[in-house]
Amino acid sequence: MKDPMRGLRRSLAMIVLMAALLHGCALKEYAGPGTDVSARYRPMPELPQRLPSNEPVSVFGAATEFQGSPLAEVGYQALFAVHPAASTEIAILPNGDVSFAARMQMLEAAHTSIRIQALIFAGDEAGLKIAEVLKSKKAAGLDVRVIVDAVSNLDLQTQWMYFDLKQHGIEVQGYESLYLQWLNEIPLPPLLASLRDPEAPNHRYHEKMWIIDGETTDRRAVVGGLNIANAYFRIDQTEPDGNWRDQDIVVKGALVADMVTAFDRNFAHFRDIKKSRGIFNTDIYWEATRDALETLGKMTVPYQTDAERVARVNNLAMTKPDLHFVKARSRFFHNRPRLGETYLPQAYAKLFAHARQEILICNAYFIPAQEVIDAIRNAVNRGLQVRILTNSPETNDLPEMSMVGRSYYSEILALNNTDEARQSGGRVQIWEWHGKRFGRIRQTQGTIHAKYAVFDRQYALVGSYNLDPRSEKLNSETAVVFESGTLASELARVFYENDLAFSRLVTPREAAEFKDPTDAIYKLRKEFGDIFAPLL
Repeated sequence: MKDPMRGLRRSLAMIVLMAALLHGCALKEYAGPGTDVSARYRPMPELPQRLPSNEPVSVFGAATEFQGSPLAEVGYQALFAVHPAASTEIAILPNGDVSFAARMQMLEAAHTSIRIQALIFAGDEAGLKIAEVLKSKKAAGLDVRVIVDAVSNLDLQTQWMYFDLKQHGIEVQGYESLYLQWLNEIPLPPLLASLRDPEAPNHRYHEKMWIIDGETTDRRAVVGGLNIANAYFRIDQTEPDGNWRDQDIVVKGALVADMVTAFDRNFAHFRDIKKSRGIFNTDIYWEATRDALETLGKMTVPYQTDAERVARVNNLAMTKPDLHFVKARSRFFHNRPRLGETYLPQAYAKLFAHARQEILICNAYFIPAQEVIDAIRNAVNRGLQVRILTNSPETNDLPEMSMVGRSYYSEILALNNTDEARQSGGRVQIWEWHGKRFGRIRQTQGTIHAKYAVFDRQYALVGSYNLDPRSEKLNSETAVVFESGTLASELARVFYENDLAFSRLVTPREAAEFKDPTDAIYKLRKEFGDIFAPLL
């Protein structure tokens, strides 16, 4: 007779073992970097000699080519228009330190408004530098607004930084004093009808938008994968954990107006949630607090900082990056699963289907849906070269995610062995980021947090969207799709000449071992990750 409690006991046992082993056991390297000559880094190859598609790329198609929200009041609200190349310019930011320098230059030049949204806005040296500029700009009369994710910024110093911003008149949605964010997160039964989102605590806000003077002809914005914290901006390069690899772009022109609309809708969403809570509307009490502080004086907030990191932040803030803007046809995508929107999965599917030569995917957390695997299969069968780069468990800030993602490697690499692939010459490779160059012992780079893709070196997608269940079904996300041979080739060169240089190729033998590991501790950790796979 089947024991109904067996699964529960097994899960509890795994949790107990994980607590003991998670931080005390090194991950097993199944093959060290360079053990297979095929794993060696190679420079960017020539594109396969195949005719490009004559069909118009449907990612730039009309609304009728997309599926909108099933909610009648939402519909195609977040499907923004396509902007012709003449109206929008884009520059590639090759890494986080350049992104920080560009962001600070944009902040200093701001003269009308500043809108910032990020999952994480940390109260570390980089975050505090930004906060000081925001306060000075607010004092100069600019409209300054910030959105953060309520459950992703619980560090005490970060919470005090938000308090300091609020007391200086800057609205920070996603924060409340004394960790009272839960008042805006938990759907109270009497308010369910107005909230319309009973699963609100699991729908997180993963968007990344940095918008300067969005209402003016000088409007500029940064969009991509970076949150706001030292590691993303590579402030501490003495150790990998402070030196992540990430990808942003700078946008100026008409596309920025769509980002303004998306940000303002998000801001109104948080404000309306609080309004619906009556006497629990914390904005009422913040106004009273600000009035009191005007009479009593602002509170002085002390911070713990490191002098070397402060110096690095200040030096970067004064750096003027050499940005090369290129005109590009483009479209901004805002994807809100809480409203039933699936625009970014659809955008990926359309770009996959249109490609005829090569697909490059760099994605921090790769746990592919069946639709993604099917799209890879179709691409390989059409003769495309598909290269996928993601974190190894050794570099992933959430190692179990990589272990779960590795379970799909065998199925994906087996696509190379089909009759269709042999006849067409198509092939798929999977690379794992190790944060160290080929043949080097020392790891110098931390997590690769980038989320970008390049198609035929003509189209590219850069944003916050991971190819994992959480981005697909739970998190709100943003991304820009653009068409430019110059920009897409530049991003492809970053992929080949930087990102693959710190990575190595996964072999079929390794993929088989990842799927059915023999190492007991690795297997335990993988199974622990499998339990939460739908939420990862």
